[in-house]
Amino acid sequence: MVSASLALAVNLLTPPAQAQSVNTDIRQLSIEELANVEITSVSRRPEPLGEAPAAIFVISAEDIRRSGAINLPEVLRLAPNLEVARMNGFGYTVSARGFNSPESSNKLLVLVDGRSVYSPLASSVFWENVDVPLADVARIEVISGPGGTLYGANAVNGVINIVTKTAGETQGALLDATAGTADIKVMARYGFTPWDGGSLRLYGQTSHTNNTSPLSALDVSRTAWVRNQGGFRLDQKFDGDSLTLQGDIFANSTPAMALEHARGYNVTGRWNHALESGSSLEVQVYNDENARILPGLAREQLDTQALLVQHNTALWWNDTFIWGGEYRHSKEAFYSSSIFGFANPVTHLDVENLFAQDSFKLFDNLKVTTGIKIENSSFSNVDFMPDLRFAWAVTDNHMVWASVSRAVRTPSKIDRELEAPGLLLPAPRFHSEKLTAYELGYRGQPLANLSLSVSLYYNLYDDLRTTFYTPVTIVPIQLRNGITGDNYGTEAWAKYALTDWWRLSLGANWLQRTEKLKPGRRDLTFGQSLGQDPPYQAQLRSEMNLLEDWELDAGLRSIGHVKARDATTGNTKVLVGAYTELDLRFGWHATKTTEISLEGFNLLHSRHLEANDPSTYAPQYVPRTFMLNLRQNL
Repeated sequence: MVSASLALAVNLLTPPAQAQSVNTDIRQLSIEELANVEITSVSRRPEPLGEAPAAIFVISAEDIRRSGAINLPEVLRLAPNLEVARMNGFGYTVSARGFNSPESSNKLLVLVDGRSVYSPLASSVFWENVDVPLADVARIEVISGPGGTLYGANAVNGVINIVTKTAGETQGALLDATAGTADIKVMARYGFTPWDGGSLRLYGQTSHTNNTSPLSALDVSRTAWVRNQGGFRLDQKFDGDSLTLQGDIFANSTPAMALEHARGYNVTGRWNHALESGSSLEVQVYNDENARILPGLAREQLDTQALLVQHNTALWWNDTFIWGGEYRHSKEAFYSSSIFGFANPVTHLDVENLFAQDSFKLFDNLKVTTGIKIENSSFSNVDFMPDLRFAWAVTDNHMVWASVSRAVRTPSKIDRELEAPGLLLPAPRFHSEKLTAYELGYRGQPLANLSLSVSLYYNLYDDLRTTFYTPVTIVPIQLRNGITGDNYGTEAWAKYALTDWWRLSLGANWLQRTEKLKPGRRDLTFGQSLGQDPPYQAQLRSEMNLLEDWELDAGLRSIGHVKARDATTGNTKVLVGAYTELDLRFGWHATKTTEISLEGFNLLHSRHLEANDPSTYAPQYVPRTFMLNLRQNL
């Protein structure tokens, strides 16, 4: 009863949350050229994908177009090193290397053009309020594994870096419209050159997602979701400098039932300055304001301002040195009408950090990357996040890499300050959750038409969250750091070009974990903070270019069953059964500026379940859907 009440409180407060350019048409890139796609997330500087010493998967603009997906979480299903589960009409959970559930998916950092969308309320991402016009995305870089040295606390199990196209790459008008059995989405964009050296794009989009059917006949919630959003991006080039100013504004709601209303805006400015001898300086500032209203229950306002500075240079002839820092201030205001709330509804959270990383060649074929980030926040002591990586170029087409890293998840407002009189005590001594990670990987080209990436990892966790209780009386309870454990697994993906018109992509991951309570600790919710994860995931994708103007794409994915300990009884049971689903897309380039496609998703079953955590939202089925899309360049 107590654990269910605590879970209900969390639910009320946190609803489910010389390289080639990567956006070059994938049909024009060979397997070898794909290995040289330029990325920036691993080292915070441009480098070829084939030389990056980390488990990173890149989703290109062409991958996104051919997937037929119409929102970011669905696009992220393309990454075999992520777990994506849909809960209802608007809610998703996304994680890397475990800890996936509405309550526990709190160890993944998500960036949109360098702006963090990580919420300090619950250390999570509210995916229903994160959207980017998919036609404007240049690439999505997905790192599985710690990224704390460069990105700071909360980049524990992975980093998702969403990089959009420059305004100069999106000139002219575009209409992207989709209508289907469950979704409608329309996006219009116009890009132009307002003056010499400047490029500007403007966009607006609206979407509607239908209700999903409930698992229980007693569930009468209606989770249809309406989203309206607009924005702009301005890029200006000077001699040796570039300036970017971009922003978005949105308003979302559940129209059929007053579950949630959300609105917000963000503005980001970024200046890049080229220095002598190839060095560079980058300065970024952003302001992000979001408000959520849960009618009759609560309202939240989150305002964030941040300043980031990074200097790229060289300390000697064969190295690349990056250093910089960040200051971020967040004002989190949460007013609750339920028994669960905060004695001080308004919290000011300050985060300051400094980082440095050096990459150098120890030998001609052995590259070493070492770095550290030192971070302080209002909710934690000073945290140190070191990282050491080795990349051994066995031959030109084969690389072996290894790493050892430390990362932390700093406490959230809920971890520290959530309370309920006589039931839940605040936890001012709750401190950071910690990870030490060991990784070993291979990336290369065993054949001229085959690329392969394999990663092994072993993660040691400490001070994970528990719900501590008092024997006999049970209440009051308190959130504490009481679990230690480990998880280990394998991730692998490959691309194989059968012919110049047919390409296959295969991906899989396998995960196992163990955990235990630390001496003297108790957990009323039986490890609910550890998440609900399948032991394996696998996917096979096929892309065919038929004749000159036709495309046939297919995606088959298989997900293992999800078992977890029941938060009420403590018994282990299957919460979500294993499932296999098929997606198909048939596309026609009617003219050079007109594309029409028909898509079908989840075709093997009329519906299936992907998440089952009633303590947050009542579980609902994911339906089979069909869509018709028109993309018209004007």
